[in-house]
This record gives sequence, structure tokens and C-alpha cells, in this order.
Amino acid sequence: MNSGIFYVKVRDNFEQDLQNFFPYINQQYTEISRNFLKNKLYPVLSVKDVTIFDDDENSIDSARFLVPTENNNFIWVHAEIFVFAGLTN
Repeated sequence: MNSGIFYVKVRDNFEQDLQNFFPYINQQYTEISRNFLKNKLYPVLSVKDVTIFDDDENSIDSARFLVPTENNNFIWVHAEIFVFAGLTN
């Protein structure tokens, strides 16, 4: 199996997209998304699959990305925060 880095960026209409497409994502992720600059590309260094449970206890398969933040830390963040931005920056 080959592996490599791909890039993502924060959704342009993050809050609206969450309401429309990902209502199971907790609102606290709006705050987490502020750790990232809009239109800046972030390398995804690792991916792990996760299961999210909504308010009705339904399970949803998702993923988390390990990405660097603007304050030089690394954070595992739900993939739904981002959109794919390419294989090179």
C-alpha cells in the first residue's frame, strides 16, 4: 500500500454546510474550525476512521484528519470541516 500527503482547506460556508449536510456534527466544531485560515491548504498527515453517534443514537461512519494548526500544534479534526484541495500545494 502506498501513502502520501494530501491537502484540505476549511469549507467556504462551514456553518451552513454543517446545518445542511452534517447535522450530526457538534456545534463545538465551529469553534475548532477557527484554528484554521480560510483558503489556506493544510496537509493531512494521518487519517483514522471513527463512528459518530447522533442525538437519536444512530451511528454515522466518518473520519478524522491529523493536521497542523496555525499555532504550530497538531489536532485530530473531523473530516467534515474540510474539503479536498489537491495532492500538492
